[in-house]
Amino acid sequence: MNYRKLKIIDLFAGAGGLSLGFTQTGKFNIVAAAENNPAARQTYINNHPLDENFQMIDNVINFNFADLSKKLGGIDIVIGGPPCQGFSNANRQKNHIISMNNSLVKEYFRAIKEIKPMAFVMENVDMLESETHRFFDSTFDHDFIITLKIPMKDETITLTKRGFDELDIQAIANNEARVKILLLPTKLADFLRLLFKNLSNEKRLKPFVSNNVKSIIAQITSYLSQLPDDRCSNFLRKHLQNIKEGLQNPLDISAYQISLANIVDFQKALLAIKEIYDNSIICRFELAGNTQHLIGHVQSYAVIDYIKAVLGDEYAQKGNTINALWFGVPQDRKRYIIIGIRSDIIKGADFSLPKEPPEIQKVTVGDAFLDLMEYPVSYSKDSDAIPLIPIDETMSQYAIKMRGDSKNLHNHIITNTTEEAMKRFKVIGEGQNFYCLPDKLKTTYAKPERTQKTIYLRLNSKEPSGTVVNVRKSMWIHPKLDRAVSVRESARLQSFPDSFIFCGTKDSQYQQVGNAVPPMMAKAIAECLIKYLAL
Repeated sequence: MNYRKLKIIDLFAGAGGLSLGFTQTGKFNIVAAAENNPAARQTYINNHPLDENFQMIDNVINFNFADLSKKLGGIDIVIGGPPCQGFSNANRQKNHIISMNNSLVKEYFRAIKEIKPMAFVMENVDMLESETHRFFDSTFDHDFIITLKIPMKDETITLTKRGFDELDIQAIANNEARVKILLLPTKLADFLRLLFKNLSNEKRLKPFVSNNVKSIIAQITSYLSQLPDDRCSNFLRKHLQNIKEGLQNPLDISAYQISLANIVDFQKALLAIKEIYDNSIICRFELAGNTQHLIGHVQSYAVIDYIKAVLGDEYAQKGNTINALWFGVPQDRKRYIIIGIRSDIIKGADFSLPKEPPEIQKVTVGDAFLDLMEYPVSYSKDSDAIPLIPIDETMSQYAIKMRGDSKNLHNHIITNTTEEAMKRFKVIGEGQNFYCLPDKLKTTYAKPERTQKTIYLRLNSKEPSGTVVNVRKSMWIHPKLDRAVSVRESARLQSFPDSFIFCGTKDSQYQQVGNAVPPMMAKAIAECLIKYLAL
């Protein structure tokens, strides 16, 4: 049996929750990691025991993993969670056709093919195994995908919601250079989009116009002075001139509303078409039926089918959804985990992922961090650490475990709470959210009915939390106090020990915590894997 520590590389490492769980077993040594976010990179470097020849990679695109492996004397295990939003309903709601992160999944498996590790562990959202997550067929790797014999499905993408009587939008779509020329400067396009969004909300419209109308008019004037004289440019000129003149009396929206809608819709269409070209998607553009709106005919294939096929017979793979709750994490967090073991190592033997125990001893939000209530929160990322009082019998076993040998409390910081938010905090009870507010406290939201259930959620101290994301953006509320959940409290929900200190801005710290794999979950996966590598 091999007793040396196995060398791991963590791709898309973030703050390093997956790495931490692996090293906590005492069986693994970190020799390399890849992370493009500077703050997360610093957090990773500051908190992990690193090999003396450790290498941090800031960009995996086109990185030579074969050379790295040779330099490091081989790499035993590849771990990581490449972003994969795919062709999903959530993606469509964000007005993006293609997730730019899709290529990162392919980079992850390119790394495996170049390194040829003993095994790999890939973590992703629990929907990964469904048909929801798909790649579009592209010229970039079309021939390779065909050789893998992955099933393709015809898809239709709606690129515009209506036709444009004054323009041949299909002809424009078929001319990549023309599409780019007709796109407005980003700043002007963003201003016009926000102006259009605020037209239906007088309370928002007035301050937006007051702050930005002069800048919008100046930018339109500058842009119009550079427009050539042709049919497409004349379409832009006509409507932008109407908007400019209408903004002389900006609250009389009838003077420019139609032109603004035309410009915003046209720019959305151009951006959608540009996405097709930027991602080398194989697409046939067509005008649909009587509506004359533009559609794109494409083909797609499931991400999970790609994952199963790309390594061929080199690796035996097992994938399943597992829940952080199973491993004592105070959080209902489902993730899809794939373990792959090189075929010459596993030699046909069966293996499996961690399984749900017969009985789950749930750890609650109260267990996780109510012992921190007596410590004052700070609003500055540069605040001093707070000395911790000695452990006593009132603390939960989980809190004691997270405390460890720490003498000081770090990252106990929150964002400032506005007067409007505080009014909401005071009327929301444990386990309740935005939807429990009276209507008078929902008025700052343009479409309250579309607000996610995780917004303004006051955690229930007697239950585990839901999936931790960026709790600052979601406005999660402390179960007992009228304030936001701190970075350290959200880290406790993720099972990061108090000795693990996050770097960067407040928002970056919250984001690092939310993106991470819970270390206790990662440790269970590592312990499961090591059993099969000892065969």
